[in-house]
Amino acid sequence: MDALYTPEKIFDADEINPIEIQCIAEKWNSQTVETIAEACEKKGQWSELPSPPLEKIYSFLSRADQVNMSLVCRKWSEGYSSPSVWKTFIFALTESQLSMDTCPVMKFVRKYNNMFQHVEIKFPETGYDHKIKTWCRHFILFLQILTSNSQLISVNFRDLLWCFVYIDIATYIDICRAIANFLGSQHHLKRAEFHNCPFKFRQCVELMKELTENSRESLTHLVLRYFVRYKSMKQEQDSTVAHILPMLIGLPSLTTLEIDYSLIFEDMFA
Repeated sequence: MDALYTPEKIFDADEINPIEIQCIAEKWNSQTVETIAEACEKKGQWSELPSPPLEKIYSFLSRADQVNMSLVCRKWSEGYSSPSVWKTFIFALTESQLSMDTCPVMKFVRKYNNMFQHVEIKFPETGYDHKIKTWCRHFILFLQILTSNSQLISVNFRDLLWCFVYIDIATYIDICRAIANFLGSQHHLKRAEFHNCPFKFRQCVELMKELTENSRESLTHLVLRYFVRYKSMKQEQDSTVAHILPMLIGLPSLTTLEIDYSLIFEDMFA
């Protein structure tokens, strides 16, 4: 015997009461409409999420996920352009980004660089040997944009050693010049860090000169870890080596100094 199914119960086909079935169907349709309406209402509430929690959510996401989130609705797209989202920026290009004719990261850099406050620059650990020239070109352009438009609170350079190993002297000089110009343009840096970025000593002195002269009053934290090439240090005259110490001692606001003492100070007074 055939049976009829509804959300409420199963009826034997011989016992069907058309009036009862109609009432149940109307009730089910009403519930369905209410459910859909509630879902739409909730969706509307998410799109109207206030700026503080929206920006907080953005802060937990990777840059790629932030882009995806910004595509959900107009309000979330507007949130993506808020200063808090761009306060911290990490310049770390992937191999796929380096393979593109137009690097998407640089598009965001041009648009939002005036909101940057804390910047970290990472040379990719894997090296991407065949893409190093492209990385250097983007890196120099990145520094030039910051030089023109940004006043940072902190900057952190990491692992440029692996870049210096493979590039020619002309590219090395171009990178040093771009870093020096950038440091010379910054007047409110509180924190500057160099990790595993060994420069030749002449460039090391030039970078410290630009940093200490232009962020002299604001700099409170300085980290120089493997900042000078050991080979270069041995080749320089003692009079040149002595340039760094007065620069560091003369910083009135400096409270924290992390440095390879064995590299600089032992050689100074040997």
